[in-house]
Amino acid sequence: MPFFLAMATQTPGFAQSETVSAEDVLRKTSQELNSRKTFHYQYQRELNYVSEGIHHELSGACYLDFSNADPVLGFRYQFSNPDMLAVFNGTEKFECDRKSKTLRVADQPARRNFESLSFFYNAPITFRTALPMLLSDASVPKTVLDTVVGTTPFYAVTFTLKQKVLDYLGTYRPITADRSIRYRLLIDKATHLPIQVIESNNRNQDFTKVSFEYLDAPAPPADSSWYYSSYQNDYKLVNPEDAKLRLISSGQTAPDWTLPVFDRTTGITLNQMKGKVVLLEFWIRNCGYCVASVPELNALYNQYKAKGFELLGINPHDSKGVIAVFKQKIQPAYPLLYDAQEVAKRYGIGLFPMVVLLDKTGKVLYSGEFKRENVAKLIEENL
Repeated sequence: MPFFLAMATQTPGFAQSETVSAEDVLRKTSQELNSRKTFHYQYQRELNYVSEGIHHELSGACYLDFSNADPVLGFRYQFSNPDMLAVFNGTEKFECDRKSKTLRVADQPARRNFESLSFFYNAPITFRTALPMLLSDASVPKTVLDTVVGTTPFYAVTFTLKQKVLDYLGTYRPITADRSIRYRLLIDKATHLPIQVIESNNRNQDFTKVSFEYLDAPAPPADSSWYYSSYQNDYKLVNPEDAKLRLISSGQTAPDWTLPVFDRTTGITLNQMKGKVVLLEFWIRNCGYCVASVPELNALYNQYKAKGFELLGINPHDSKGVIAVFKQKIQPAYPLLYDAQEVAKRYGIGLFPMVVLLDKTGKVLYSGEFKRENVAKLIEENL
């Protein structure tokens, strides 16, 4: 039986700690939580809202990666259980519903889109952020007790917040009710990591219990598992905003635009390309098929660029910093354009990668998925 499940059946005894203060324990826990670049743990949350007749449980495996912190959330994650797979890769947030076999994708989500995710409730990310704030807040009373579960020694650290709670990402959130919220963290003395959090209040018997079993992760999840495109064969995309987009079709004149070019001081205007056959490849960094397409796109570009052919990689979402890493690692040979979100919408691009091939007058020859053989034939016919 996993340790975190076994704990639920045991009632530990508590004794006043005579060796350390609550602040000392929380400081070491904070240092441990903030020193790690990755976490892999089994999560179990139990809601017991007796006053409302609610009992609910949630469990699953969670992987957090702080190695390449994005400016919105500070980490990427994967959460998985039999009902769902939830992923944020730094650019896209998506969920696979395993029962309905549907897939929902949100591009460039804001921080508020993560603040109510149930699997972050009183999770390690909560306390990674909250503990430095709590340690500097002298108005929050903190106590520590010693306890043993089985033969394993723990600290039980308790602190109480008045008319506020910790939100899921670890900041204070005020509450209007005149209520005190009590947190008890069970912290492993050997690792200084929290393995259980019980949250209760001073008004009723409602409480929540969250437990963690930290797992060994010799290797991170596969690169392809971070991209929603890897799941499109098994799940139906149901984003309503994508359903409204209509991909530009053959025979249409492509709308003009001007976009900046990575590693250049001047931009490119589509009208400048008149007289050339032009392939526009719409891509984003966190897309497995986009990465896999680069070698074939490079080959196509090198084969025809001296014959009046141009290939432009157009990125609607990623920052220059993200594009710099992509260019260095994946090494596309063709120009990369960015700040193209509005251009992608005008062309009806909702999935990636997508290509639009234009003839010498700027009319669309082909739009859709990139298939090298088909695109190469059209290039040959129109050069």
